[in-house]
Amino acid sequence: MAKKLHLDLKYVPEFEVIGIFTSLVDYRLCWLINKNLSKKFQKINDIRLTPYKSKNKEYFSLFEYKNQDLEIKYYLLKNYSGRQLLLPDNKSLDYLMLLKSNEIRIDINELISKLRNIPQIAAAIWFNDLDKIKNLNDVLYEFETAMVNRP
Repeated sequence: MAKKLHLDLKYVPEFEVIGIFTSLVDYRLCWLINKNLSKKFQKINDIRLTPYKSKNKEYFSLFEYKNQDLEIKYYLLKNYSGRQLLLPDNKSLDYLMLLKSNEIRIDINELISKLRNIPQIAAAIWFNDLDKIKNLNDVLYEFETAMVNRP
């Protein structure tokens, strides 16, 4: 009798994720981050992602900064498009800062501390356990897939 094998694949994101709470519009937030943290975020084409409990993809605002020396890519992704949310558990979460690197070579706590020192940012938190945030792994998987397929 043939045995059946069950293969259970789980997506393991290669991102560090920081949630940012602010009332600022995206370009103003990036300007303040660039000014206060010596970054060079630039607007890139919006990304199409599927909001939570939606069947239709929406466009979400996206900024990018590549640190060539440390080989880290930073992304600033808006949590909502119109009234559609990517992460529904915290409706007051405005942005996700995603850090992608083969090896994280920065101090996440120091980065969060610097973000919190910007007066217009109400809060910045590190999502160090990605499984506890509803829909976050799905968003990261879709984000990573969309970024790979970009021209």
